[in-house]
Amino acid sequence: MNLITTLAPCGMNCELCHSFQNKKKNCPGCRGRTTHCVITRCEKKQGYCFECPKFPCRRLRALDERYRTNYNMSMLDNLAYIKEYGEDAFTRQQREKYRCPDCGNLRTVHYSYCIYCKQQKQRIVKRSE
Repeated sequence: MNLITTLAPCGMNCELCHSFQNKKKNCPGCRGRTTHCVITRCEKKQGYCFECPKFPCRRLRALDERYRTNYNMSMLDNLAYIKEYGEDAFTRQQREKYRCPDCGNLRTVHYSYCIYCKQQKQRIVKRSE
């Protein structure tokens, strides 16, 4: 794999992170700097967490649970997609999924609105069968 620099070892697409999109702080992404994140500081230093014999570790499962609960996104699902279809396909899929229909910029997963035009995200309503 090429290890696209905006794809974190945990499966987060940094392009969708509020810190990466914040123009004032200019975060280069998880692969672009040393962070306080326990995933990027992992002693195993794999390209992606799924390459580690301990996958999925306790820390990754906790991160996945937090993102599933708070942001409707799964790191484990992201990693499975990257492993099966590759980084380029994952990046294309994410850019399409998170593109704001009003202004065309990428939305962050961390807010319920587009930080560029303030367009609210469409809520996905799960219907009972």
